[in-house]
Amino acid sequence: MEESKNIFADTTIAGAVELVGESDYVQLSRLVIEAVWRVDSGHADTYHELFVDDGELIIPPTTDNGKIIVPETILRGRKAIYEWGLSLVNTQTLGTIRHVCGNMRFVADGANAAIGRTILTVFGPGGSTTLPWRVGEDHDRFIRTEHGWRLASRRWVELFARPEPSQNSN
Repeated sequence: MEESKNIFADTTIAGAVELVGESDYVQLSRLVIEAVWRVDSGHADTYHELFVDDGELIIPPTTDNGKIIVPETILRGRKAIYEWGLSLVNTQTLGTIRHVCGNMRFVADGANAAIGRTILTVFGPGGSTTLPWRVGEDHDRFIRTEHGWRLASRRWVELFARPEPSQNSN
């Protein structure tokens, strides 16, 4: 019987890109999961701790029936990310929300950097339905620091959204 090859041992799958090694994959996956846990569990005021000092969090535009009511916002630096997270905690803007992470893929970008994408299925707020509220991707850039991996930038890219209930419905 022919011995099966460990396809994950070859980090150059899918062209010339180099996937991160197994140890880095586990560490980066834990960082991604920790980030969504903090938002989901009411600890968004600690979200900034997962970023490098000059990290960026890019918040997509807020829309209402396809009309942009708040443009894209780029939060630069831990202080700005902290203030955003604190406002989530204080106002409970998102209410009960849960993120399910999947399809995490991390590509090496030199010895101490990586680029990653994660599919997120988001449940809540506003309703008792079990249908997802949003499905999208986090597009991340990571830097290895003396304290381990940290986010250098994060951008949410929405793929699908459940239609909002009409405000004119009775």
